[in-house]
Amino acid sequence: MGILLSFLAYSSFAFMDTVNKFLFSSIDISFFSYMFWLDSAILTALIIIGLFTSRLSLSIFKTKKAFWVFVRSLLSVGNTLCSLIAISHLPFHIFYSLAFMQPIIATLLSIFLFIERPNLRKIVLIILGFIGVLISIQIWDLSHSGFALIGILGGLGIAITGALSGIVVKKYLPTENTITIAIYNILLSMLVALGYFAFTGEKLFLTDNINTITLIALGGIFCALGMIFFMMSYQKGAVQSIVSMQYIQIIWGVLFGFILFATVPSLPAIIGVAIIMIANYINIKISK
Repeated sequence: MGILLSFLAYSSFAFMDTVNKFLFSSIDISFFSYMFWLDSAILTALIIIGLFTSRLSLSIFKTKKAFWVFVRSLLSVGNTLCSLIAISHLPFHIFYSLAFMQPIIATLLSIFLFIERPNLRKIVLIILGFIGVLISIQIWDLSHSGFALIGILGGLGIAITGALSGIVVKKYLPTENTITIAIYNILLSMLVALGYFAFTGEKLFLTDNINTITLIALGGIFCALGMIFFMMSYQKGAVQSIVSMQYIQIIWGVLFGFILFATVPSLPAIIGVAIIMIANYINIKISK
């Protein structure tokens, strides 16, 4: 169950990344303006999900471990900022290569914090999957990569905050309502955005363009689903089993590139994706 939820989570995040790429390439919008409107869309999606799952009531705001929910919320805000910075300064292949450090970091943290015992086979498969990522993005060819220091730092920030977020959920919030955690994540993120506007005097971006509004709404829906599935996967599955499913994003990336941007995958890309799929398949089999 944890592996399936992890697959759904990272697939949702891959769809959201594509929406973000479309937005930042088509409109001039600041990070904090987009974060505020994206958070608004996510919050709306979470409320709707709560209504349909009959889990929405006043008790939805009650938390058993307020401190760790706050820590998780801080990490979530940091992850969002890092994602927006990285996706706007780096091409997809570099963006994912840095973000895909998360499985290794999460695995090492789970062992270091005594959450799970080291499993050599799973560790080898995670490393194999990361090698597949490096091959598929052709990391050796960076002549036109568009490297930017702030983008690189943002990409590394995604991996670190994402890994820490999963560990916090696994270790300290295993029985917490995932929608409750997600709502507090979003409320804090919106508060940070509003604080930025109040401090800098920058005006909040407004638009009546239906396409822009639709893309922001889609991004919110995908992110809300991804957040819920992500936390549920860590609550129900072993860290070393579910983190390797993050590599499914590179497969989505290849598909989106071909379908939406008419980008034909190169031979290294195909080989890398094949390695990723084989590593994930073996990981799923041994996890059963």
